[in-house]
Amino acid sequence: MNTHRRTTAGNRRKGGGTPRRQHLLEVNVRTASIKRQQRGRATSVIWKVSAAVMLAALLATGIRLASQKFFFRNPEYDLKHLVTRLNGIMSREELTALTGFSEGRNIFSLDLEQANQKLSALPEVRSVSIERTLPDTIEVGLEPREPVFLFAAPGDADPGESFIPGKSFLCDKDGVMMRPSKLDDKYLHLPVLRGVGLGDAVPGKKLDNQSLSMALMLRQALSELPEETFRISSIDVSKPYAAVVTDGSGARFTFGTLGNADLPSQLDRLRKLLDHCQETGRRIQTANLMPSRNTPVTFVLTPERDADKIAPVATPKKSTRHN
Repeated sequence: MNTHRRTTAGNRRKGGGTPRRQHLLEVNVRTASIKRQQRGRATSVIWKVSAAVMLAALLATGIRLASQKFFFRNPEYDLKHLVTRLNGIMSREELTALTGFSEGRNIFSLDLEQANQKLSALPEVRSVSIERTLPDTIEVGLEPREPVFLFAAPGDADPGESFIPGKSFLCDKDGVMMRPSKLDDKYLHLPVLRGVGLGDAVPGKKLDNQSLSMALMLRQALSELPEETFRISSIDVSKPYAAVVTDGSGARFTFGTLGNADLPSQLDRLRKLLDHCQETGRRIQTANLMPSRNTPVTFVLTPERDADKIAPVATPKKSTRHN
């Protein structure tokens, strides 16, 4: 009876190990199946990506060949019309040499952005416009910087008559410096500016200089006066406390510039003087507009004209009667 019980217990222990081994086998089978599925999906993704890359390469090649045939090698898109508005900044030949915009070249092969950068870098150019018009036209427009001052170099007595291309400096109303390489008649008629140091002057860059800023502000204010009554010939800002403005007639006007100088009041005094000259026909030689009252003024002394002299009145002689 004891033998039977031990046998039954042994059979139970042997039978208890079988489900555990089956479970391990099932886990291994499922793991292998999952790995096969993952490898299959990865392979499928790789094939799809490869196919997409190959298709994109074929499309790119096709597009490139088509563009070469229909655009870049199509004579219909060769440049035939170069429309320019250069405003005297450069010649058509100079534009072509700088940008490569020569007739016969394919307009799609021309780099408009690079040409814009080159033209915008010129100190004499304020703005650039470049347009491509199919099939064969490019339009180029240049807006020039308008110079307002011709700078007097140290030692120059009259730089307005000795403009040196490539050496004489000009500036526009914003203080941007220019050094033109060729002469233009309009440069000779610009107001001459003296007393501004040019050591930091760079063509195409704004000159940060307090004296220049004062001269530009004074010029802007004086430009509001009628040109027939006042035209700036030169401005001297060599003194830190005053600016001497010479007009077209040679009259010299001194403006205070130090501290809180009241420029509007000085301009008002100038207007009153100019009105006085208009009414009386007198000409100013010098005027100091700095004092707020009793403006010191000297007038040009003109020789007395014969027409202004008082002619003596002839007295008629009495006739002698003969009796």
